Amino acid sequence: KIAMTALDGGRIGIGAQSVGIAQAALDAAVKYSTEREQFGQTISKFQGLRWMIAEMATELEAARQLTLSAAATKDRGEKYSLEASMAKLYASEMVNRTVAKALQIHGGYGYIKEYPVERFYRDARVLTIYEGTSEIQKVVISNYIFNDKRRP
Repeated sequence: KIAMTALDGGRIGIGAQSVGIAQAALDAAVKYSTEREQFGQTISKFQGLRWMIAEMATELEAARQLTLSAAATKDRGEKYSLEASMAKLYASEMVNRTVAKALQIHGGYGYIKEYPVERFYRDARVLTIYEGTSEIQKVVISNYIFNDKRRP
């Protein structure tokens, strides 16, 4: 029981770390896209890129809210294993999608150490593994839904 409580708290922490890295990746992508020019204009003017940024921002905010909700549930002294697993699952998967898009926006520059996106890419990958893999989070979540009849 003590170990599970520690894991649950850590899962909220992984959610928060995922949100932070995703925010930094989004900020870097926006900055780069407003500076990089192609065909006589900044790439931030291209609709496809704008859609990527919109998706990144929307998923980031969803992960932020899930993580904040899990933390608030914990702070109220309520059971929070379900919420912690949901936040960790969604946020850690989201950061990998977000960083991949940021890297795509940076093109070849996204792979060189002079740009922070390269580090974000490496840092994000392990977040789906720490404090229980994504598959474990799905087991925890589905067990709550089917066994405890507790639904979000």
